Amino acid sequence: MKKVGILAIGDGSGYGGGVYQYTQSIIDALKEDKTNKYIIFCNSNNRFDNCSFEVRSIDRAKSDIAKKTVRAFQLLLFIRKPWIFSTTELDIFSDIDIFLSPSISAYPHFYMNKPFIFTLHDMQERYYPEFFSKYENILRWLNNRALARSADKIICESDFVKNDIIKFTEVKGAKINIIPSPPPEEFLNYKFEEKQFRVVKEKYQLPSKFIFYPAQCWFHKNHIQLVEAFNIVSKKIDGVCLILTGSQQNNYSNLIQRINELSLNDRVKHLGYIDYKDLPYLYKMSQFLVMPTLFESVSIPIYEAFALEVAVCSSNVVALPEQVGDAGIIFNPNDIKDMSEKMMRYLSDDSLRKEKAKLGFERLKGFNHENYRGKLLKALN
Repeated sequence: MKKVGILAIGDGSGYGGGVYQYTQSIIDALKEDKTNKYIIFCNSNNRFDNCSFEVRSIDRAKSDIAKKTVRAFQLLLFIRKPWIFSTTELDIFSDIDIFLSPSISAYPHFYMNKPFIFTLHDMQERYYPEFFSKYENILRWLNNRALARSADKIICESDFVKNDIIKFTEVKGAKINIIPSPPPEEFLNYKFEEKQFRVVKEKYQLPSKFIFYPAQCWFHKNHIQLVEAFNIVSKKIDGVCLILTGSQQNNYSNLIQRINELSLNDRVKHLGYIDYKDLPYLYKMSQFLVMPTLFESVSIPIYEAFALEVAVCSSNVVALPEQVGDAGIIFNPNDIKDMSEKMMRYLSDDSLRKEKAKLGFERLKGFNHENYRGKLLKALN
């Protein structure tokens, strides 16, 4: 029996966006496995109170310039030594046989020279370097290069990303496992409580008719072109609003400025981060999910919408057409006219929304945590 360390190191409140849900899906899948012992490493264990796994909290000291320089040097030269680990850090990780990292992080597995599997979600910086600072671009290059070449296995979620990994890191395809992640278990076969719809609606002051977009305000999430497309919609269809959720990242101030410039304050609401338990109700009360992203390997919100029988209107980038198939409407995310027309098509046709919502729900059949667990264990073993 191997000891597998699951690295859920990040913001335990859910502010981590898609990686938060992705990590939860891994834990949901592996909790039924009795062939290995799993230990979750996290910054805060509140999120895992109901999990049957052992949880170890990590209190990492903030790295200073000297530490960051040493670790960057190690990544560059593939020096896998725990040179600047404390005794406590060494002790907490010492008994782990293999690490499973749901995100791009070299800590602690790379430096401790332990076997590891990690997920490379995308290589967006190769297509949109302008969305990142020079420091971020260098860091992503260092991490992706060092981790891809040192990992025992790499997980990604689409053929598109697998081809990017081979192209940009020069690793062999046999090292890469394509394993799409289902939405977290709580979204599959979700049981709604009728009274909770009213509670959630009042809590967030939701309008009666709205389009829903849950995403952090990163540049590639394309909020501004969505708002510009919605501006066209708002002039032709009365009573519909746009509800945005997600943490305030580097494009948030630009988004608010654009909403103000278009005088859409009464039609577009940004709720910020919302309680995760309320999220299914926002999906279900919406007319449909819109996903205008400029770059996404696989979209977890699309799978969440499918699971809750909510129609999907998505951009046609990367692997999203492959993910959506015939269970949604797709558009060019750089063409606000096309985006607005596709949204209006849904808004004017209830039967089309119901048809696509049903197809999305059917598309998830067989896409469950039992099958997902089998694929994860194949990679681990």
